[in-house]
Amino acid sequence: MRPIALRAIQRVPRVVIWEITTACNYRCLHCELSAGARRGDELSRDEALSVCDALADLGCEQCNVSGGEPLLRKDWPHICQRLAARGIRVSLISNGSLVDADLVRRAADHGVTGFALSLDGLRATHDRVRVWHGGDSAFDAVVAAARHVKQARLALAVITHISRWNLAQLPALHSLLRELDTDMWQVQLGLPLGRLREIETPYMIQPTQLPELAHLLTQLIESGPRPLIRVTDTIGYYTACEPVLRGGNGVWTGCYAGILTLGIESNGDVKGCSCLPREFTAGNLRQRPLAEIWADESRFAYNTDWQESSLTGACATCPYRRVCRAGCTCLAYSVTGSIYENPYCLHRVLNMRPSP
Repeated sequence: MRPIALRAIQRVPRVVIWEITTACNYRCLHCELSAGARRGDELSRDEALSVCDALADLGCEQCNVSGGEPLLRKDWPHICQRLAARGIRVSLISNGSLVDADLVRRAADHGVTGFALSLDGLRATHDRVRVWHGGDSAFDAVVAAARHVKQARLALAVITHISRWNLAQLPALHSLLRELDTDMWQVQLGLPLGRLREIETPYMIQPTQLPELAHLLTQLIESGPRPLIRVTDTIGYYTACEPVLRGGNGVWTGCYAGILTLGIESNGDVKGCSCLPREFTAGNLRQRPLAEIWADESRFAYNTDWQESSLTGACATCPYRRVCRAGCTCLAYSVTGSIYENPYCLHRVLNMRPSP
């Protein structure tokens, strides 16, 4: 049985992140996919176009086309065009290195309405994270890409993985994004998956740094409407600043992977969320139609049949446990190996602080 917070919600994959390739010209230190080489079993163009139709038939409203670096897949315009032709809003998630004025115009001609560009700090930090062998500054490239997107009057989003390396740079990044006329800034914690597990220097912020992060984000959100700051599922939970962090939309109401979101990998593997590791694969599009995979709720049981009795640690006794369900499923699992325990919780950190 679905948890209380999900019982009244119709299951529709409204937002889909589709990793159309694992090919990438960067070797980002925090890449969850360890992207670089193209998979040998990547979906063909015809298979990909069939996926576009299947998504539309299921009611998908927004598809974020990602990678790897999606622009390295030669048929990306055809995929975007088919999605758009079926009434799905299309955004490209890119590192920016291949984005120039001509490419932006080509994207717009094929139905793309916006770009989401990765920016993980000021120049030295971004270039340290976004390793670009044979290229110039990755920072300069993504800033130039942002200007091209805005000049073409497409929507510009920027995605930042918050870490120990860039936490103090958030106000300066905010100022830069205002200068670039960014429409939306998505901030999230990196997940200890892929290459991030190989970094010897501490990268992820500690749970004890969450209050500092929440304070910074609250100040930036309240400083003005642009850019709109979208705080993702990995940050927050049940403190006084929660309504601000959630953009005025109340409080965190739990993970919606396999309920309202879907992730598709370049080989056709389907997951409730693109960030979930391979263990959460619900099926493969070469073996079973997407509609059948989606209809089988047992494949998404971590949400469709979530069990409160399985919660452990502080999550088991938290007063918000039935709604929160241990916060972001991807973060909880990648940090603890369980979806039923999550130390990256602002409420937990603040309430466990020793009295002065």
